[in-house]
Amino acid sequence: MVKKSAGVASRSPETRPLSAGDRAFLHFSRLNPGERLEFGVALYVEDPTLTVAQLRAHVAERLRERPALIERLSRPSSSASRDDTVWELDHELDLDYHVRAEELPAGSGEDGLRTGLDQLAARPLDLDRPLWRLWLLHGHTPDRVAVVFWASHIHQDGKALHLALHLLFGPDSEPATRNLPTFGAPHARDYARTAATLLRGIPRTRQLTSWGGPPRGVARHTWAITELETLRQIARRNAVTINDVFLAATAGALRAWSLPEWKHGSRPIHALMLINLRTPSEGEMLSNFSFGTRIRLPCADPDPLRRLAQVAAETQRAKAGGSLATVLRWVLEKIPAGAPPRLLADAASAGARPKEVALLASNAGTMPGPFSIAGRAVSTLIVMPPLFVDRSYLAVGLLGFGTQVCAGFTASASVPRHAELADLWLAELAALGGPVPVRRPPRRF
Repeated sequence: MVKKSAGVASRSPETRPLSAGDRAFLHFSRLNPGERLEFGVALYVEDPTLTVAQLRAHVAERLRERPALIERLSRPSSSASRDDTVWELDHELDLDYHVRAEELPAGSGEDGLRTGLDQLAARPLDLDRPLWRLWLLHGHTPDRVAVVFWASHIHQDGKALHLALHLLFGPDSEPATRNLPTFGAPHARDYARTAATLLRGIPRTRQLTSWGGPPRGVARHTWAITELETLRQIARRNAVTINDVFLAATAGALRAWSLPEWKHGSRPIHALMLINLRTPSEGEMLSNFSFGTRIRLPCADPDPLRRLAQVAAETQRAKAGGSLATVLRWVLEKIPAGAPPRLLADAASAGARPKEVALLASNAGTMPGPFSIAGRAVSTLIVMPPLFVDRSYLAVGLLGFGTQVCAGFTASASVPRHAELADLWLAELAALGGPVPVRRPPRRF
């Protein structure tokens, strides 16, 4: 046995360091007690006989084989001058806490599920335990249950969500994720471009009266489910990406939702688009490597196809060398552990400044599936993107599963008529030339 110096964490397989993104969101939570950035997915299972005991047994078996999800935050030293927090395996994980059941009002259907999801989102995760929970929601419909996976951005980003769901529900024979683009270190010219951008200052985004005043209240969730092929066809026809179609439909939905305000003035509203900035060696890590870049949403333009072209041009610029997000990731990596926590916390909360960005947007890609829970197939997946409660108006996320895709909307309770956005998003796909999309019923893969 090797004796370790006091205050120095072991770098054995039992522990690993936090990424810069992990540290940023951890400092945000520590400096703002009661605030956090959490997100989740709901998985439909077309078998109402699934019990919480069966779900716990399924999870226990998976965690024995794949222990990545038993990590928790640990601070080996008590030094106030140095933050040496690491991820440490928690071999005493309590499945009675992490896997729970909740009965919803009988026959309440999708409305009951939505209310249940809103209530779960208001229950913060415990920073002293592994930062995820599973909930079995039942009773709202006689032929289906929903299994909700809830996680913290301190531990997971969009790609880590792929990994976590695969660890819990994916087939052993399939890779955890499809290859996502990775980024190398920026060059000197990239830092120069970013510095020039910052010196010019960040102009304010358009302030909509339709937001109903400052964001306040708990998070509310709505969603739209349609066929992934619809977005693919629009993207191929217009030589753009699925992400461009997603953002253009979001811009169109926001325009329709707040239409009277767009009769005058052309100033756009801005979204903070999350970009995965993992290096190849970080591809299979449960950590946060997503950073945001600000993009314009051309809601003032009445033509859907022109909006799509403008969004595509905007995302091309964001992906080019020297983007603020790419440089920010490498700058944050160089910040020593003893630096003021506020530096990282401010970076984490860039999407919580409504004078600069109106909403957060994220596209976590597509999970090929199939998924199963205790021998039962998962038919549909709903995404609930993260929202800075009482700081942000809206978060919009896209997540595919098999042949379906879900656009999830998380809004502050103070935002009027926020429940309309999901159907308006579907209508925008039709306006972009896709087949008239409908809310698809769950089905097996």
